[in-house]
Amino acid sequence: MEVLFHLLPDSSSLQLESWLIDKANPRITLNVCATQVIAQCPICAHPTHRVHSHYERTLADLPWADYSITLQLRVRKFFCLNQQCFRRIFTERIATVAAPWARRTGRMAKQLTAIGLALGGAAGERLSQQLGCAVSRNTILQLVSRLPLPPIVTPQTLGVDTSLFVSVKPTALS
Repeated sequence: MEVLFHLLPDSSSLQLESWLIDKANPRITLNVCATQVIAQCPICAHPTHRVHSHYERTLADLPWADYSITLQLRVRKFFCLNQQCFRRIFTERIATVAAPWARRTGRMAKQLTAIGLALGGAAGERLSQQLGCAVSRNTILQLVSRLPLPPIVTPQTLGVDTSLFVSVKPTALS
């Protein structure tokens, strides 16, 4: 089952501990944990190795064939060792896997955003259900609305097309 390890969102920062394949409800649950030894505080970027506690996050990932994938990600909470930092305890971030507080992996969010850009809300919802990533149309629209706007380019040359103007003579009312 080494193939499961290679299909993880980021096999360099995650370690596969166990898996469960449910054939009745086509689902694969992967229990993974982070492999980084030192974490940086998200506020002050001070490195630390002192672990406070652990907890599990549940993330939806891209489906494999007809199986939906759930990652049970065990992450650690660390103490910030910087005395000037107002954050005393923080959770390790694995930016290559998921954003903080996210419920789906980054690669699944990217795919759903592409579906939303191409199809919109309702049609994107129907396609995502066919692909095994069932989400609501509102979720797809929220992902699209979070995209940064493209940069506004200032035009270098501005002109007026005078052929569009039509001359109209005023007429006297009788």
